[in-house]
Amino acid sequence: MTTLYSNMIMGTVGGLVMYFLGGFILLHVVKIEPDLIHETQQAYPWMAAMLPFGMLGGVLIGALESRERFLAANALGTVGNIISQILPLVCAWLITPALTIVIPAILLSRVVFIVSGFVLVAQKEKGLRIQDFSTEWLRKLFGYGSWVSISAFLNPILDSLNQIVIGAMLNAAAVAKYSVPMTLAIRSQVAATALARTLFPRLSRATHEEAVDTTQKSVGTLAYGFAVVCGPAILFSSTFLHFWIGEKFAVESGAVAEILLFGAWTNGVAFIPYNFLQAQGRPHVTAVVGMIEILPFLFVLWVFIHFFGLPGAAVAWTLRVTINAFVLLSLSHCVTRKMFHLIPVIVMMSGSLLLALFVPMAPLIAIGTSFVAFLTFLLAALLLDPVFKGILRRKFGL
Repeated sequence: MTTLYSNMIMGTVGGLVMYFLGGFILLHVVKIEPDLIHETQQAYPWMAAMLPFGMLGGVLIGALESRERFLAANALGTVGNIISQILPLVCAWLITPALTIVIPAILLSRVVFIVSGFVLVAQKEKGLRIQDFSTEWLRKLFGYGSWVSISAFLNPILDSLNQIVIGAMLNAAAVAKYSVPMTLAIRSQVAATALARTLFPRLSRATHEEAVDTTQKSVGTLAYGFAVVCGPAILFSSTFLHFWIGEKFAVESGAVAEILLFGAWTNGVAFIPYNFLQAQGRPHVTAVVGMIEILPFLFVLWVFIHFFGLPGAAVAWTLRVTINAFVLLSLSHCVTRKMFHLIPVIVMMSGSLLLALFVPMAPLIAIGTSFVAFLTFLLAALLLDPVFKGILRRKFGL
């Protein structure tokens, strides 16, 4: 309840600030069509009211995940998203498609989500009382949360600096040519993100030795399992862009996609030691690493874009996330002899990238090569990672 109340207070304060500054923001900061200004001003108080409910939703999902109730958390999040999409559409259709109708409908869907989430959490957390509040826990939360907030603030900045610098050094068209493969690379990390979130509560309760062992096994399984996707994707990405968008776009962005997919693989692996450090009460480490990375990354990014254009930007990002993965693994005390079994998959992924970059392939050849790569990576995962093999045996009876 301490976390719930503290987020409620911060969200309310933030909502009040938004409410009182709304007029100035709408008139002097945000560019809005003149015929929409009046309607937006009327809907703005409803927008401000959504902020505290948004913060409470994260607390409730986190409470369920901390107890490893992932099915309940996913069900709650999915139902909440469906309601927040359907209810405004229904209201706009039945009443009128105006912001003064749609925004309150979204707020109502948030309220339904929060009430449902609280009831669900109360059922899972026996003995939960509304009057429970601890100043001691509040101090601990702010101490821990401040470092986590810094990391959460830095991560999107580091990921978006590429587009900002590309736009400044090249042009807006170059940003689009980079953003499409970057989006594909980021979307490919869904499984890595899910695994990291799943491990967090278990790592937070484990001893240091147990957490290190779990992290090492998880890194190995993710490295091999994610490579089964990323390795073939590197070889197929140019062909995919050719059929999806066009030959010209594939020529200009194919190499970018290939390099970024390799970076997505190393970055996905880095999610595990990143969560290990935060789960083991060392969030300051991830925050400090992120702060140290910014200036060197900017310099390397500028140099690589200047000399190599868009592929240079992709190399700069991939280089940063790869070094970041090694640093986080080292700071997690996970770089031991147990990790030597990752050498084959690192070599295979590097080979896939070099093959894609330097050996031109016709579409049919690329498809065939990608399929062979898929089988090769899958076989390597089965032979070299016992955890991956055990998972497939349980799921598919292999």
